[in-house]
Amino acid sequence: MNCEHSKEILIRYGELTLKGENKKDFINQLRRNIELYIPKEELKVEYDRAFCKYSVKNLKSLKYIFGISSYSIVYKTSTNLDDIEKLVIEVAKENSFNSFAINSRRHNKNYPLNSSQLNMHFGGIILSNFSDKKVNLTNADLTIYIEIRDKYTYVFSNYINGLGGMPVSSSGRVLHLISGGIDSPVAANLLQKRGLKVAFLNFITPPHTDEKTTQKIDDIISLLTKYQGSSTLFQINYTKIMNYIGLVSNQKYKITLMRRSFYRIAQKIAEKYNIKALSNGENLAQVASQTLESIYTISEVSNLPIFRPLLTFDKNETIKIANDIKTMDISIQKACETCELFAPKFPVTKPNREEVKKLEEELEKLNQLEDEVINEIIIKKFDII
Repeated sequence: MNCEHSKEILIRYGELTLKGENKKDFINQLRRNIELYIPKEELKVEYDRAFCKYSVKNLKSLKYIFGISSYSIVYKTSTNLDDIEKLVIEVAKENSFNSFAINSRRHNKNYPLNSSQLNMHFGGIILSNFSDKKVNLTNADLTIYIEIRDKYTYVFSNYINGLGGMPVSSSGRVLHLISGGIDSPVAANLLQKRGLKVAFLNFITPPHTDEKTTQKIDDIISLLTKYQGSSTLFQINYTKIMNYIGLVSNQKYKITLMRRSFYRIAQKIAEKYNIKALSNGENLAQVASQTLESIYTISEVSNLPIFRPLLTFDKNETIKIANDIKTMDISIQKACETCELFAPKFPVTKPNREEVKKLEEELEKLNQLEDEVINEIIIKKFDII
């Protein structure tokens, strides 16, 4: 096309248009998020649309930004009818089609032709220049979209689906317990989709946890960071506490005691960094620690909300998302996970709160050890650059 210099990317907000008086706040957050990927000087954000300079890099970046419903590669021209006609013909020439439709949107209400008249006019232009083509308003091979705004007109023939959801950080922050398995990375991505900026908490148990296992976590978080610009990982050396809990008299309760310990540690970290919720990749009734009784007993130790976005998912649904976000190949790599190393042969599936508290009384130094590992926490930073 001879107007390559006028190529742009049009960005649509989707769900944000339903936010009423708060819409401006959501759009401002989306703008800040887009600016993590696209230079400010290449971006223009309006109330109902955003536009950015066309480049392959910018086009690829948009697929990682939540809050965008769709985007299109568009050609920009004046509002002069002759200029629009020329551009419509050029767009049609770029495509192979037998049937077509015109979809016009008159943002500038003072424009002399309304949307219906514009559709008829440009439909006639196509028919006069492509005599073998037919109009099909319900199932066209090619739809040419025309948006006439106050100063410019945009013409395009493609819609690229965005991630939808809400802009990351528009809903606050969450501290997410992440492992190297399939579920927890998917859960984190779903939380990002609802506008949460995700910080990560991971427990390692050296020497059982080797460098390959920690690298696996880093690789997963690096992928998830693409969806939020930057990430923080809080890493806890849990070896001493794991060995200490292993001394408890009722071995069936080890996993329950360990997970209660995880959430006490998580709550203290969240409070220190002003994070208002915790989250995990748990799925109801999938393993012993995810029965309703286990969730009830383990959750007791935290007064923060604990989000479980995968609660009702079956494994195939989770695997599909893991493949979509490219974490699956990393998650299935063999590694030494803390829970797997520590699990008793026959873990309790319906733990009793009173029994748990009795066992915790045996572990007099547990709270002290938890405070110690928090003081020795390893903090890692991740960035999309």
